[in-house]
This record gives sequence, C-alpha cells and structure tokens, in this order.
Amino acid sequence: MLMGHFATGVTVVAARHGPLLAGMTANAIATISVDPPILMASIARKAETHGAIIGSHAFSVSVMADDQQALAECFAERTTATKLTRFCDAAWHEAETGSPILEGALAYFDCRLSERHDGGDHTIFLGEIVAAGYREDTAPLLWYGSAYRRLVDAEAGA
Repeated sequence: MLMGHFATGVTVVAARHGPLLAGMTANAIATISVDPPILMASIARKAETHGAIIGSHAFSVSVMADDQQALAECFAERTTATKLTRFCDAAWHEAETGSPILEGALAYFDCRLSERHDGGDHTIFLGEIVAAGYREDTAPLLWYGSAYRRLVDAEAGA
C-alpha cells in the first residue's frame, strides 16, 4: 500500500515469440544507462510475457498516452486465450526486434535482451534500446493511489 503513493507512468511491455504476441501493463520500468541506452523491466515469472521475452530475446515498452486507459486496462487483465489471440485488439507495428509496439503510444522503446536477473517472483530484464520514438502531441497516462491519473497543468487549474 505504501508504494501506491509513488506516481509512475503506465506502460505495456510486450514481446513476440513466433506467432505469440504477449503483453502486459507494467509500471516497474526504469532507465538504467544512457551509454549504452539500457532499459529495465521487472516482469512476474508467471506472466505470459515473461516466457515470450525469454523466447524472443527482445521486448518493447510502449508508454501509454492519457487517452489509452482502456488499452492499459485490457493488458492489465489476467491472460486468457482470447487476450493472447486478439492482443487486446490493439493496433501495433514492429520496429527493429519484431516486438509489438502499440500505435498511439506517447513513446516506445524497442529492446534487445542483454541480461536477466532474479528478483524474487519476478525477473529483472535489462534490454539495450535499439529503436525508440515519441509523440509531442499528447500527455502521459499515470498511476497513483491504485488508480489511473492524468496530468493537470498547474496554470490552467489555478
């Protein structure tokens, strides 16, 4: 409950292993290094995405825009055969590794898996960023207090 007082961005971590597209909403994401550019994602071992990352040796991180809450909610649901088959009906494209990058995301990082470390019931994946992009015409979706939030311009709210 205490960690609920730490605001984070909302992302979808995804991987493609053969025909399997796996993705999950995650907020345990961090930049580890600028040179070389390395990103960290902490993924539960029981998640379908975990196996897809190991199998493909790659993953993507799509940073959700403030109008993508429904998509974030879908990827946060428990994995089912329908979810795996339909990939939350999300539009996506590939960059360099073949991992799915969600259309409309505020930003994306396409990562080649470089290391993995034990993190209790999670694995901490380190990925070298091999492609990235962003949009300037939208704001991020946030997670705080166990709820989705949006930025409010302090000047506009005053």
